[in-house]
Amino acid sequence: MNGRSAKKDDERRLSPLSATILVLLGFLLEVIAWLWIAGPPAELPQPRVARVTIRLAPTPAPTPAPPPATAAAPAPSAPVEAEAPPAPEVPPAPETPAAPPQAALPQAAPPQAAQPQAAPEPVPSAKPVGKAAAAPEPQLALAPAPAPGLIERNKLGPLPRIAPDGRAPWRVYARPFDKSDSRPRVAIVIGNLGLSSAATEAAIQELPGGVTLAFSPYAHGLEEYIPLARAAGHEVLLSLPMEADESSDAGAEPRALLAAVTPAENLERLSWLLSRFTGYVGATNYTGSSFSSAEEDMRPILAELKERGLLFLDSGATGNGTTARIARQLGLPEAATERIIDTEASRDAIDQRLEAVEEEAREKGASIAVGFPYPVTIERVAAWTATLAQKGISLAPVSAMVRQRSGS
Repeated sequence: MNGRSAKKDDERRLSPLSATILVLLGFLLEVIAWLWIAGPPAELPQPRVARVTIRLAPTPAPTPAPPPATAAAPAPSAPVEAEAPPAPEVPPAPETPAAPPQAALPQAAPPQAAQPQAAPEPVPSAKPVGKAAAAPEPQLALAPAPAPGLIERNKLGPLPRIAPDGRAPWRVYARPFDKSDSRPRVAIVIGNLGLSSAATEAAIQELPGGVTLAFSPYAHGLEEYIPLARAAGHEVLLSLPMEADESSDAGAEPRALLAAVTPAENLERLSWLLSRFTGYVGATNYTGSSFSSAEEDMRPILAELKERGLLFLDSGATGNGTTARIARQLGLPEAATERIIDTEASRDAIDQRLEAVEEEAREKGASIAVGFPYPVTIERVAAWTATLAQKGISLAPVSAMVRQRSGS
């Protein structure tokens, strides 16, 4: 018994080494447990500090806004559009609440970019220069025709008439002109238009609005040419075919005014001629030396023009004073010229004739000349009229010449 009990006491007894191991294991377990609890929090603050410093860096980006104000001079609108994209890049800062509101405030700088809208200032400054240069020959559009009350319906077509309120076509359809202009006046009429589309379009587009255009009643497309001519500022006349001398074939033209027919027949022919289009201030003749020499033939024609509120321009083909005398007796607004600028259709000859027109205008105060739609005529007249303002000469429509003679 004693031997067995002693053996059991030995087994119950721990050696010092085993006790030491147990103590160390317990200590290690405590250290591990402490590190498990206290270790992670120390690492989290470091990334947050790094993110804050990184996001604060974009806030200086709004400072580039001032450069558009200086660069705005060459292109006002472009800088504003170029600076707009950075604005969407600022919103990602919402993760740092305080930064976005401050970043939004610098974006208010674009209103300063609105100041470049003052750039339109160059435009007004440029326009006056153009207007001042064009002042001697303003390119104004004339009102569309026909005007209310100025048309009489006829089986042949629309005929001009004086309106019930007294308005006359030669005044209503006239190109405006400052009658207080005291400079010498010249009027240029290009006649027989409408028969060639190329020549007609060139006259309408290349000549200044102050040049008067006369259209043939036999032309096609007058319903298009007349609105175009008036829109370009040209005063319009109707060319009347009248019987010339035996060397001319003018009498062969349909419904030409002839000395061989009765006055009633000539008036019927005149009605047809007047009904070809509307919007003209009056009529002119491009032939007529034979017809106009007899007062009994010419008087009924001029009287009819007077009754319809039209003016008459004697193109110089009559070669006598019969037309002017009858017109004065009837009270018909009229003017006359004896100058045809392109009887010889060459540059030098036309330039010499135009110089003679200038001299006559300076001597008498006014001069009227007639030409035809030859390419060289249109080219020389366009170049010559561009020099009139600097020469102190005014380019006037035919109606202004008629008013000057009548004092109206």
